[in-house]
Amino acid sequence: MFQSGERMRGSIKKILLGQSLALLCVSCLSAGPAQDALRSQAGGLEFYTQEPSASRLENSPLNTARADWFQASKLYSDSVFRPQQQRRVDTSGSRLVMLQGFHWYADSYWFHPPNGWWGVLADKAAEVGRAGFDLVWFPPVSNGSYYPNQWYNLNSQWGTKEALLKAVGAMHSAGVNVVADIVLNHRNGTTGWADFTNPDWPTTVIVKDDEWLGGPKSENYDEGQGELGCRDLDHRSPLVQSETKIFMRWLKNTVGVDGWRYDMVKGFPPRYVQLYNEASSPIFSVGEYYDGNRQLIVNWIDGTDNSAGKVNASTAFDFTTRYALIGAVESERYELLSDNGRPSGLIGWWPAKAVTYVESHDTSPRDPNFLPNAPAEYRAQRLLGYAYILTHPGIPCVFWPHFFDWGQEYKGRLQALINIRKNAGITSTSNIAIIAATSELYAAVVDGMNQRVVLKLGRNCAWNPGPGWTLAASGDRYAVWTQSLK
Repeated sequence: MFQSGERMRGSIKKILLGQSLALLCVSCLSAGPAQDALRSQAGGLEFYTQEPSASRLENSPLNTARADWFQASKLYSDSVFRPQQQRRVDTSGSRLVMLQGFHWYADSYWFHPPNGWWGVLADKAAEVGRAGFDLVWFPPVSNGSYYPNQWYNLNSQWGTKEALLKAVGAMHSAGVNVVADIVLNHRNGTTGWADFTNPDWPTTVIVKDDEWLGGPKSENYDEGQGELGCRDLDHRSPLVQSETKIFMRWLKNTVGVDGWRYDMVKGFPPRYVQLYNEASSPIFSVGEYYDGNRQLIVNWIDGTDNSAGKVNASTAFDFTTRYALIGAVESERYELLSDNGRPSGLIGWWPAKAVTYVESHDTSPRDPNFLPNAPAEYRAQRLLGYAYILTHPGIPCVFWPHFFDWGQEYKGRLQALINIRKNAGITSTSNIAIIAATSELYAAVVDGMNQRVVLKLGRNCAWNPGPGWTLAASGDRYAVWTQSLK
């Protein structure tokens, strides 16, 4: 039977739409947000999708990631889940000390422990807790790590999903909270550049100016810095926002992580960090705003909380302090650490929101042979850096290989500095006075809750704080003295 021209054109459009949807694997979809987004693109045309069998997916070891996505959507979508009131620990007076729990050469491309890196973390959890670390920063848990593909596929280069769950549980048993690295700026496809699965997304979540030449893409341009190795995501998209909140709630409430380290936050505005923090209620969050300009870092922190008190604003890594500190200890020019009598980094302006560090996976030399063979002078200079951040305001973060891989003597010196901080009661907002910041000499006094602490750095060996002080730690070009406040 022949159809009228209008009916035939409608049939052809439906056939073409069906072919397009098949290419996007829409027959696999049952999660509401993704299907609603595709229906919106259909322009009012009707289409039907096959309902997947949840029981079959859940029973198949090949589809664990998909079953987890479906389950997460049922439990944590906005329609059914209400986040807890935020109870943040990264505020004024914080006594936290954090450990970066990995380095570039810890994953399976370089290192092959029996249970992956997650197994190493589980085995070391008790020691991490005894050392006084309150937080441990885990690498990205999804397959692909910093170039994630299937968010819900937790079998990654760091180990299996089961090993990850054991590592999280072991840290909790040791009294240590887990901060998960979360990569939200960009994402890769499952087998190519843009075939997004688990969660399944159309290509319209990709910003208009992304370098990928395919389409269709979003009508919106990127709101920040792009990432050439992945597709940059449009966080104005209701689908991206909805699925991000579901995923983060699942990580926190099902996997068991406690907080977030937001990767590459230059890629999207800080208001989205506020949105996702409010949706997931982390006890701690820190952003990687990779820049030495502390005003830009402060602006980013300020943008993560629009309330008057900024209590729930995210912390940020203090790149300004890190660059000044490394420059000072390498050149003996300690004037780099003073800005008219205040610390020259973020800790001089907003210490409650500053996470200080000496080295990280990003700043450590990219050479697998460097860490185990680092020169003695390099190690000595980094220890000067730790003497600074572990006696000063801010929230200090220690790099895993420095604590665990540079020998017992080095670990013992780091442990002594951690113990001084803990015993003195130094907090993120402790009062500080810089006594000297000149060539070959830095000296400062810091008030903890229990003890007053004096730090001296540099080749000037003659300087000391005078009588009434107890030498608590010392080494090549550094010394720390304490005095009771009671």
